[in-house]
Amino acid sequence: MSDYNFLMESRLSADQMRVINQLSRAAAAEGLNFYLVGGAVRDLTYGQQTVRDLDFAVEGSPQRILKHLGTQSPGHGAESVSPSQGAAVVAEHVLYDSRLNAADIVFSNGVRGEIAATRSETYSKPAARPDVAPGTIFEDLRRRDFSLNAMAISLHPNSRGLLLDPTNGAGDILKMELRALYSRSFFDDPSRIYRLLRLGERLNFKPDERTQRWLDAALEGGAWQQVSPEQQKRELAAILQEENPGRILKVLGEKGLLAGLDRALTPAKIPYDRFARIRAAAKIVPNAELFLLNFHALAEKLGSANRNRLANEVFDHKHDLKLALGLDSAARSLARTLGSSKGGSPSRVYTLLSGQPAPLLLFVLAYYPQAGIQSRVKAYFQKVPLIQARLPRAELAAMGVPPGPKFEKILERVFLDQLDGKIKTPVQLRKELYSLAGIKEPKPAPEPAAGRKLGGQKKTKAADAKAATKAPKSEAPAFELAETKEVVSKAPKTKAPSTKAPETKAPKAKAIVTKAAEAGKVRVTQEKATKPGKVTKPQQGPKPSQKKSTPQKAKRPR
Repeated sequence: MSDYNFLMESRLSADQMRVINQLSRAAAAEGLNFYLVGGAVRDLTYGQQTVRDLDFAVEGSPQRILKHLGTQSPGHGAESVSPSQGAAVVAEHVLYDSRLNAADIVFSNGVRGEIAATRSETYSKPAARPDVAPGTIFEDLRRRDFSLNAMAISLHPNSRGLLLDPTNGAGDILKMELRALYSRSFFDDPSRIYRLLRLGERLNFKPDERTQRWLDAALEGGAWQQVSPEQQKRELAAILQEENPGRILKVLGEKGLLAGLDRALTPAKIPYDRFARIRAAAKIVPNAELFLLNFHALAEKLGSANRNRLANEVFDHKHDLKLALGLDSAARSLARTLGSSKGGSPSRVYTLLSGQPAPLLLFVLAYYPQAGIQSRVKAYFQKVPLIQARLPRAELAAMGVPPGPKFEKILERVFLDQLDGKIKTPVQLRKELYSLAGIKEPKPAPEPAAGRKLGGQKKTKAADAKAATKAPKSEAPAFELAETKEVVSKAPKTKAPSTKAPETKAPKAKAIVTKAAEAGKVRVTQEKATKPGKVTKPQQGPKPSQKKSTPQKAKRPR
């Protein structure tokens, strides 16, 4: 069985883990059983590298956990967090559904999630809103759409990491199958038709045999026409958040199901090539949020009235709504500035782009192919983060500059100079830091005594080498130097006269020894002549027991 504690820590982002840890501590403080459920557990089990949203279930009221999140303003009951646990996150946006006892949340670090009370559901008639009642975690899992979405991971301190899988969803993931949990599933909730097709395209899964029969029956019965406006909005938003929404929309168009999401949608009005351009631009920015750009591509040919109506249905926040409807004009103005001389230096480009929302910059990348515009926007996404990560915070603190506005202002100035190429070396960086901090740069430390002695030794060695060059050079070939050195080192040693007759050697070996001796004759004379009080003869006389032999002259190699 998989270690889900390890999977969470290795696959989820640091911001997502911070949210999970803070919420699980709040639930434990309230004495509540708390679980990670739904798509996050499915993606962790399947091995997806990216987990989008976090869905949580609690056996109790979510309000008891929400009160620990506080707000963005300090002093509103936010949970205190120790420095080792990272900065506390707060609920930036909360949409609470009192009927389902669930809250959609956007946290201050950008993570999105939902906290819902565990419940059971019963349908009085097809496509009707279900009757909801509080339930256990197992009742909550069994009411869901497919087995691979009916898994939970316990976040309680006593059972953290325990997988709850009452419908064997992990087994269906291994088989790469989508399995509905009961025969009337697609009639009770027709939005599950769209969910099955969307997950099938994303994961490359196929319905199992029974599920395929139930799906075919629902399509023949026209169940897709009964999707409620609330479900239409939710499913359309989910498609636009997919990595490849164009492919999913194309499948829905081929099956004649687009009108079930919105009456204005038809295959002829969807520019599928635009989704491909957006995906290509997104490769430059990891984990980019493409929802606004995908909506713009979807609604581009719908006309202003339908585009505005659909935007008001899909977007919950006014800021996103305004940005989505104004992308065209804002991108046109920004591209004009980037392509003109106003763009100027890299630091001016950074100042211009840093105040713009990321979806707008991605839009410019996708739809404005001019080389100057592309290079400047790409540099903002790729070069700027590298320089920011290497800002000399530690060095500036070591100079005695305390954290504060002046500290950050110095770093900002250094950052802009590095962008413009004015600071390229560590020496230039050090001088700039001292200058901006108003601190006199210390003089280099004096050279230590050992260094001076070492320098003297170097001078002596240099003088010796110079003197050696004035001595007469040996005429011995270069390849005989090693043999010459060996003869020199043995020359001072004397041996007792030997009574044995001199050995005869092969002519070739004798010639080599003779060359070495001749080359060494001058060398020995040079070395011993440098010692005062000693006289060195050019050649040692013959030993008493040996005959005099005239050394043969070595032939110079041609």
